[in-house]
Amino acid sequence: MSKIKTFFSSPHIQIALATGFSIIVMAIFSKRILPEPIDYLSLAVPPFIATIFELLLEKHKDSKFLNPMYWVVVILLATAFVILFHL
Repeated sequence: MSKIKTFFSSPHIQIALATGFSIIVMAIFSKRILPEPIDYLSLAVPPFIATIFELLLEKHKDSKFLNPMYWVVVILLATAFVILFHL
């Protein structure tokens, strides 16, 4: 049980899960709900934010700004904005 807990406490895993969830949600909305598909550049916004987090985490490991939960919220908000702007 502790191996699973340490696995999910890794900031890389948390960001990857949030990014994967956002891609799946955007794909469902783009295919089923929205009148027109979301363009490729808009679909790339949440993974781009995740990439920025990973780059900053490598340079500044002890920064309070790099709390993974802040970045998970930013990724999910970016997903919501992409979907809302394409309604």
